[in-house]
Amino acid sequence: MVAVVAPLGRFLLTAAASAGLVKALSDGRGGAALRRTAVSTAKVGIRASRAAEVGVEKLRLSTGDVVAQAHAELGEPAPVPRTPSAEHSHDHDH
Repeated sequence: MVAVVAPLGRFLLTAAASAGLVKALSDGRGGAALRRTAVSTAKVGIRASRAAEVGVEKLRLSTGDVVAQAHAELGEPAPVPRTPSAEHSHDHDH
């Protein structure tokens, strides 16, 4: 899901910035308007990114709950969830 949300967010951010820049230039408002547009667009991008992260986390937790319940109904212990850091090898410098 993250693989879909990130490119979509970048696309929307780029589209909003482009539209704002074209409008500011056509109105002849200059650099101050361009800066306001850039700041506003960045704020929208930050908010959208946060909302996407919350949505992805809720989906991950809901899926884990469903899988745990299915295992419980089968009388099996639920597997321990994997974490991204557990799959990452540290054979390199950061």
